Amino acid sequence: MPRTGLKAAARRLAESALRNNAKPVRRLLLATGRDRAPVLPEIVQIESTNICNAKCVFCPRDDMHRRQGVMNFDLFRKIVDECAELGITHVRVHNYGEPFLDRHLTDKVRYAKEKGIKEVGMISNGSLITERVARGMIEAGLDAINISIDASGKDVFESTRVGLNYDKVIANVERLIRIRAELGRRRPKLILSFVRQNNSTDEQAFIEHWRNIADKIHITDLHNWAGTLNTGSDVNYPCYRPWLTFTVLWDGRVSLCCADFDGRTILGDLNHSSIQEIWNAEPYRLARRQHLESGGPDICRACDLPRKDSPLWITKLA
Repeated sequence: MPRTGLKAAARRLAESALRNNAKPVRRLLLATGRDRAPVLPEIVQIESTNICNAKCVFCPRDDMHRRQGVMNFDLFRKIVDECAELGITHVRVHNYGEPFLDRHLTDKVRYAKEKGIKEVGMISNGSLITERVARGMIEAGLDAINISIDASGKDVFESTRVGLNYDKVIANVERLIRIRAELGRRRPKLILSFVRQNNSTDEQAFIEHWRNIADKIHITDLHNWAGTLNTGSDVNYPCYRPWLTFTVLWDGRVSLCCADFDGRTILGDLNHSSIQEIWNAEPYRLARRQHLESGGPDICRACDLPRKDSPLWITKLA
């Protein structure tokens, strides 16, 4: 067997062993005081806005009751400055909403890059990427953009991503690729996402069409938005998000993770505290202990996101 095959096989064995020993892993983390994260977050996710111009059928938007708005530049600047000072290298400028509805998004990306943030990325529905926006984001230094297309054809796309126009989104993607080539840039890396919905024919057609155009194609399964779309989950292995990610809502409050779309579990407020102060303060440590002892705060107990993750993340806490 080639070396790469051996490494992959060994990885699968290690992952299987960890999943089969979820309870001992949880006990070990508790016994070694891992309610305190020994490392800073790998990713700080900054919600530029939670306003959206689409109404996707698999999105729990109708269940979001928190206020809608756009993060002001002063708060964004404070967060990025702290990330730069702490050596945090990966910032995302999205969370729950369409980032391009923020009129100052290009300036925010440029500021983050000027402060030395190595990776600035985002997820978008692709509907608002005009010529000006595309050029602006490329020139600002955006490192990666993940555009959710989800379908190989117009009918499926527009019936699931209600409010968006398939032809317009495709034209916007093609425009972004063209301008990037014209400017002689390799960034932003273009990732196109397809959410699997029992339509294998569409999935294969999507891959065939885009594989030589996009830098990466990301095929993913639907998840239950932390129990919002359904209440059951059989996941029992610890989730990496409370230990490796830091999610800031547009108003500065810090939520448990990206799945906590309504801000049900708030762990701090960057209007009054710093990332470093919040990261291992009691609210965060309590959430981690709950996660290890009983499946976590309510939002964690029915979440199926960890099923999508490799359990090897745990080695980062060693």
